[in-house]
Amino acid sequence: MCEPISMGIATFAMGAMQSIASYQSQSAAAAASEQAYQQQRTAYEAQLTQNQLAANKGYQQTQLKLKGEYDQASQKADQLLKQRLESQGTVLSSGKTGQSVGGLLSDAQRTEGKDLANLGLNLAYAQQDYGFGMESIFDQQVGANAAATSNINQAASNRLAAPSAGSLALGLGGAALSGFGTYSSMKAPKGFTEGLGKVKDNVAQYSPLPE
Repeated sequence: MCEPISMGIATFAMGAMQSIASYQSQSAAAAASEQAYQQQRTAYEAQLTQNQLAANKGYQQTQLKLKGEYDQASQKADQLLKQRLESQGTVLSSGKTGQSVGGLLSDAQRTEGKDLANLGLNLAYAQQDYGFGMESIFDQQVGANAAATSNINQAASNRLAAPSAGSLALGLGGAALSGFGTYSSMKAPKGFTEGLGKVKDNVAQYSPLPE
């Protein structure tokens, strides 16, 4: 039959081992969870940087496209001015006089004005397309960032907290109490021990049996 103190120690040891094993398991799970979160956070920050670079590239391309439209318009305006001057010079050098000359000169100027108006309208459309393009790029970046943020928030919600040293101390304390309870439940009552002593004393008072 096992002694009460041995059983109490065994009960405490088993409880303590379970508490320590649980603490180590929770610590390992928390460490793995934190490592995974940090990796996802690094990927999240890299994704935001990539989104910004893609947006910047889109902005630059859209700006260059608009600049190209303005450059072409400027060249076209120079050509129209040159054509008008050449046309008016031809009229003046023809030697014609009277109202017909004034009409021809006015026709050349009206032609230039009409072409310039069309040119301005095309630039207005190009400017409008530029605004739509820049807004679309911005919206795409916002959407991509929102998706990345949603993913990292989900990862953050899945992080496991590391167990505290206090929880381990409580577990060990509980094991100690359990061990003491086992010891106390198996220890003989005080009255029963004393009763045995009295019986033993009484037996000693009898005369020895004959051989």
